[in-house]
Order: sequence, then structure tokens, then C-alpha cells
Amino acid sequence: PRARPKYRTKLALDSDKLAVRAKALHAEGKTKNALQLLRLRKYKVAEADRVEEQLLTVLRMVDKISEKQNEAEVVNAMKRGKDALQIMHDEMGIDDVLDLMDDIRDQDEVENRINEILGQEGVSAVVEMGEEDLLAELELLEEEVRLEGEKQNVSDGNEEDLVLPEQPTAPLPDVKKPAKLEPAIAKVAVAS
Repeated sequence: PRARPKYRTKLALDSDKLAVRAKALHAEGKTKNALQLLRLRKYKVAEADRVEEQLLTVLRMVDKISEKQNEAEVVNAMKRGKDALQIMHDEMGIDDVLDLMDDIRDQDEVENRINEILGQEGVSAVVEMGEEDLLAELELLEEEVRLEGEKQNVSDGNEEDLVLPEQPTAPLPDVKKPAKLEPAIAKVAVAS
């Protein structure tokens, strides 16, 4: 339950006192005085209700003013946002964005053409190798495979003839990992 305001509590106490006094005056036969006290009691209650209603009206007005101020701030913020967007659109319009996209497509086509040319040169280098060169390379590969097979047969047959290197006694040197090179990626800013 909501707490009663102080003035309502005081008014209730005064009203009770006036009612008790009016009863006492009426019991003494002073009805006219008792009626005046009851009128006073009703007047005080009515006056408190009227003041309370005025106070509520003032509070509603304060709330409305605050609400309207908030609305005005929102409208002003929206206007500032619209103006900022307008400035940005004036700086870079739809045609500018379309031109930028066309330029990017053109650059992509140039890049693809360069890659195509470079790729054809690599293929043409392989095509220029004569068939004789390729046959000679094939024979070398076959000879390597045959020698590997013979080594395998020799080691399988007689392990006693196998000579192994000495075990190293010195500590192994530290090996540094090579630095990783990351490809550079071109970044293109596009206005939204």
C-alpha cells in the first residue's frame, strides 16, 4: 500500500477531532455550532482534494513538458543524422560508387589478363622442350629407380657388409625457423 502524504494524515486527524467535537456540541444541544463544525470539516476535505487535483495537474504538465523536450531532442538528432547523411551522399553519390565498382572490375580484368599471360608463358616453356629432352629425362628417372632397387636388394641380402656412419658426439646446432612471409593483401574501402 502507498504511504499517505503528511497533509492527508494531518487532515484525517483534524477531521476526526472536528467530528468528535461536533458530536459533543450536538449532545449539549448546540446543533447550530455542530453543523458549522461539520461544514468546516467538509470544506477542509474539499479544499485538500482541490489542491491535490491542482498538484496532479501541475505534475502532468511537468511530465508533458519533459516528454516534449525528449521528443524535440529526438527530432533534432534525426535532423542532424539526415544532414550528415546528405553531406556524405553529396561527397559520394550513386554515380561515384558505380564508377568505383567499374574501376574495380577493370582492375580485376587487367589482373586476370596478366595471370593468363604469365600462365601461357609457363606452358609455352614446357611445350618448347623437345620430345628428345623429355625422353632423356625419363631415362634418367628409370635409371634412378633401378639403382634404388639394386641398393635395396644388396642391403636385404647382406647386412654385415653395410657400413654406417659414426654417431655424433658433439651437440647438434640450433636450427632457426625461417620467417614466414605473409602475402600482402590489398584493401579497398567502399563507402556504404
